[in-house]
Amino acid sequence: MALFAGGDKNAWTAEYAEISMETIRVGGRRYSDPDILSLIKETGELVDPRSNVLSQARKLTAKLRGFPGVPKDAFGRAKIMASMFGIKVEPMKLEQRKRESRDALIMPTLTGSKVILYNPDRPESRIAFSIAHEITHCFFPNSANGARFRAMVSEDSREANELERLCDLGAAELVLPEPEFRHECNSSYSLAQVPVLSRTFGTSYEATAFRLATANPGKAVAGLVRFRLRKGEQRQIAALNLQTSLFPQKANNKILEAVPKYRRQSQFLSDSCDDADSVRWNKSFNQSSVIYSAAEKRTLCTAKEELPNESGDLGRLEAIPAPYQRSEANANFPDILFFWEKI
Repeated sequence: MALFAGGDKNAWTAEYAEISMETIRVGGRRYSDPDILSLIKETGELVDPRSNVLSQARKLTAKLRGFPGVPKDAFGRAKIMASMFGIKVEPMKLEQRKRESRDALIMPTLTGSKVILYNPDRPESRIAFSIAHEITHCFFPNSANGARFRAMVSEDSREANELERLCDLGAAELVLPEPEFRHECNSSYSLAQVPVLSRTFGTSYEATAFRLATANPGKAVAGLVRFRLRKGEQRQIAALNLQTSLFPQKANNKILEAVPKYRRQSQFLSDSCDDADSVRWNKSFNQSSVIYSAAEKRTLCTAKEELPNESGDLGRLEAIPAPYQRSEANANFPDILFFWEKI
């Protein structure tokens, strides 16, 4: 696990050790984020945080169904659910929009309440999911150590992303409720359905694609892959470029010859999956995979494949270039969304 450089190394190493000594394995997954650990141990017994987050989200959506005149669009629903927590939802001011990279964020107010600020310049479907994500943060007991813990680990590490993935899981349940989503899928889960499902629920293509997995009654995995080097290779090349600019004889051909591949960036699993079904962070897909066909043809492609994980299960793998390409994406090898369902 990498720590950020800077400051007194001994001091922040000691602080990190104090915060993150504990790791708990629950429901086939292991957790070390202090906010998640506080949820796991909240009742005095070990609680599966995935089940807990889903349970809280489902209770909230069930309560919402009891209100008259609830809007069908995700943005309207998200604002009402925030109000049920006593949280105001307001647009960011112009200056904050310019400096804030996130679609939405939750902040305390001077009166002790909370407010979710969103960027009105972003697509409403993305804002809705981000508001729901911030609401899900409220499912976790307060922890003084959580924010410090996440600031001390590499931003691309499993540990740094544990809480965010759980909040994404809760957000999907809030804006794409499982009963309604399964009804609309009508037992047919495919990326080909995403445009219609996205319009029905007022959600982004990406969030809807991931929901194909998390709402799936069988074994299913969805996620995003990016064409890139390993993070370690990227850091080595950056350091080597600096060294060779000063000392040309320091060139290391082995590092410079590293080849980018499509590597797992994010993933979402159905409740039927276990640890063996997970595609590890940074794991690459074989160049014969349909992932590369989708990148070349720039359209939806399908094949029967095993995922690069430990399960050995054969399934239907669908892949398509993501409609929204982030700034880090390779211009010639776009980010790819995938959906896999066990045959």
